[in-house]
Amino acid sequence: MLTKNQEKLIRSLALRKNRKKSGLFVAEGLKLVTDLVSAGLTVENIFQTEGSLEAFAGVAHTHAISSQEMKGISFLETPSPVLALFKQPERLGDFHVDAGFILLLDRIQDPGNMGTLLRTALWYGVEHIGLVKGSVDVFNPKVVQSSMGALAHLTCVEKTAEEWVNWSAINSRRLLVADMDGTPASEMNWSPEDVLVLGNEGQGCDDVFKSAGSKVTLPGNASKIESLNVAVSGATLLYAYASASTEL
Repeated sequence: MLTKNQEKLIRSLALRKNRKKSGLFVAEGLKLVTDLVSAGLTVENIFQTEGSLEAFAGVAHTHAISSQEMKGISFLETPSPVLALFKQPERLGDFHVDAGFILLLDRIQDPGNMGTLLRTALWYGVEHIGLVKGSVDVFNPKVVQSSMGALAHLTCVEKTAEEWVNWSAINSRRLLVADMDGTPASEMNWSPEDVLVLGNEGQGCDDVFKSAGSKVTLPGNASKIESLNVAVSGATLLYAYASASTEL
């Protein structure tokens, strides 16, 4: 049975300030929750409808609830039979000095884009994600869903754009800024020490990145279509890096 306090807590996690205050986030779906548990994230509570009780037999803090109760706490249009609360991994203030290739996301706003970029980064072996303050929270329920468990394996660090530029200079890291005008990705001399910067859906990358970095682009038919979706651009650029890195 779901208590009023539990329901109130879960619904409150729709807001970033409440996720930050509680240190919790919501994940839904049997596969996603199973993957996060297997990855070692700390479970606060797992809520299951009667038809799925055997899935987490033996896991502490598991509660059987009705389908109607699940509907009341789910963030999905079609509720899953499993919803879990996890403790957020510790947020680091900085990357380790020997962190590899970094994907730096500059004020990405759409949760679907953010989640897709996190999932794609992990697919191509990129485990260090930089975030510019003003980006959608990586523990937003929609980001968690679309990232498909990638968050359990990524290290995310958030700074202002100016702080990232300074960090890159201090650590001798080249900033590669995704832009319409730049060196084609296929001709770029990629390095495992690079920082790939992807910009806001509507505004692109902050000017401080453009001033401090080198530009990389994906040649296309710009006369007929203005730009690519940032998640598509990111996936294509990450593929270019991954393809080149096998030759490094």
